[in-house]
Amino acid sequence: MTTPPKRELNGRLIAVVAAIAVAAVAVGGALAYRQRPEAAASTLAAPLGGTPSPTPSPAPSPTPMLTSTPVVLPKPTPTPKPSLTQKSSMTPEAPSGPVALEAAKLTQGKSPQLTYWVHRTVLGAGKELKVPVSASLMSVVRLGSSVLATSAGGELLKVDSAGAVVRRTPQVMTLTGTADQTAAAYAATPPVVVGEQTYGATLYSETGGSQQSVKLPDVQSIHVLAYAKDKIYYKANVKGALTTMKLYSWTPGAAKPVLMKTVAGDVMAVSDDGRLASTQPWNSSADGCSTVVEIATGKKRFTTCDYHITGFTPDDAVAIGTPAYGDSYCSNIITALDSHSGAVGRQWSGCFYRAVAEDDQHLLMSTVVTGGGQDPNTKTTVVRCSLDTAECERATDVVAANLIDFAR
Repeated sequence: MTTPPKRELNGRLIAVVAAIAVAAVAVGGALAYRQRPEAAASTLAAPLGGTPSPTPSPAPSPTPMLTSTPVVLPKPTPTPKPSLTQKSSMTPEAPSGPVALEAAKLTQGKSPQLTYWVHRTVLGAGKELKVPVSASLMSVVRLGSSVLATSAGGELLKVDSAGAVVRRTPQVMTLTGTADQTAAAYAATPPVVVGEQTYGATLYSETGGSQQSVKLPDVQSIHVLAYAKDKIYYKANVKGALTTMKLYSWTPGAAKPVLMKTVAGDVMAVSDDGRLASTQPWNSSADGCSTVVEIATGKKRFTTCDYHITGFTPDDAVAIGTPAYGDSYCSNIITALDSHSGAVGRQWSGCFYRAVAEDDQHLLMSTVVTGGGQDPNTKTTVVRCSLDTAECERATDVVAANLIDFAR
């Protein structure tokens, strides 16, 4: 056999080494693609801020064998973002019916991350404070380290961090606050005189130590709905239109409010960012249909005659619904609907006084455990449910109370 010249031998060695290097890079790339981290499955109603489960280490991969056949890397398929109306490998399919809750049997999770109150004690998202008043509380908001609360008698009390009442404002029946607890809005009206038409209201904005107000002389009745994006949204009856409640917005410091002409009907809720409103027909019965509308444009997203839309998640993706046809002291079903289409995503059955969004992924529900209504032996708790998985946990102890309510 003839020995090849040294130059030709060197050329062949270089070709072999180059081929091996290319194959190694290609195989290494394929392994890297196959071993990339995959998104973990959603936790089942895990407490907010809880410790995540440890991630198991991946099994070692076998040593690849080099081959002269070119390696073709597969193109990754993009994973669609899960939603209430789309199936996803990360989100289980929505159940065909409501998930029945037995609140007493649920595991205990993290305390509510929103302000709530039991009897006359304000808890959650701040220091525990007792409101020193003998009457029942109607609504509560936190304002920094203080608490504002309205009583059944129509009095607004401001309670400081030490639990002392620093101000009383009479004739206040409606109160709301911002989600970050930096501002509050409320309205004072003159006393109602039987047999007389009473007009006039004063709308207040309070932020820390400052207060601004605007006079509304033509108002007969008023209800503050939301304090969102530096604007206060409220509905009111005015002279000449006493049978309808129209939506207005007021920017603190402005000379007068603005009528929201894009929104027709009786507004029942406004989203925390001021983008969406849920409305019912004027002068409808308690069983009227609900429409979700965009406030800026008046565009209607959907109408449902099965549910009353009572609120939204902070990201506006989910609308919260209670049965449109109810004849009891509590709602027997809470429904999460897609805020664009109105499609039903999640449902829970039980006996619920109220449901609010804790964040974009969880609802908090004031839930009757035993009794209910005016039963003196009623026991209540707050249940947290996941919009991703529909699983639930208790967020508070079971307490002897006819009502646990959330801050407005």
